[in-house]
Amino acid sequence: MSRAGGRRGARTAAATACAAAGGVLIALGLPTTGAVPPPERPPTAPRAASPEGTARPLPPARPRRVRVPALGLDVVTTPVGLDDDGSVALPDDPDHAGWFTHGPTPGQRGNAVLVGHVDSASGPAAFHGLSAVRPGDRVVVERAHGPGAEFTVTTATVYDRDAFPSGEVYGPSTQPRLTLITCAGWDAERRSYRANLVLTARLARVPDGSGPRTEVS
Repeated sequence: MSRAGGRRGARTAAATACAAAGGVLIALGLPTTGAVPPPERPPTAPRAASPEGTARPLPPARPRRVRVPALGLDVVTTPVGLDDDGSVALPDDPDHAGWFTHGPTPGQRGNAVLVGHVDSASGPAAFHGLSAVRPGDRVVVERAHGPGAEFTVTTATVYDRDAFPSGEVYGPSTQPRLTLITCAGWDAERRSYRANLVLTARLARVPDGSGPRTEVS
């Protein structure tokens, strides 16, 4: 698959149809047909020694932006929690990614989760084009304090919604891990998404700069 030219690239027929079908639900702040499945348990950050050759974990600092240079993707991140039905909430603004606050911040030891819409009533949304990401691509997270965090994508997997492995996707990690989730598998007949795309990435590098601070903003 060729890479997308950025999140504001040309719409596909599926994306346009989804925007029309799901726009009202998004506007009302209700779960869409592509809502992220609920976790079996919140991600945690167990303590363990870092293997040789991995980047040292960072102290907590709220993510501000997430970038995927290969896509030209660059979006604001906002905190999200759980919806009333137990599913992971999505950002009110479809152009924002959501950081799941029940887990660690990106760069900490553990599994940090970012979620985002793939499209909206107005067109491509925050994670539009994420399906073009491949293992080895970079994901850069700008943090509220201290250095940013650069991750390397390790896996890109599409799961049918009826077989979504919540324990695996949201589960803990002994190392700094980043998990990005969005919708996939547009079903034109049902006018809904039937799957979720899950990307995982490991902390590869902490850019040089001012030393990290420990507070969360």
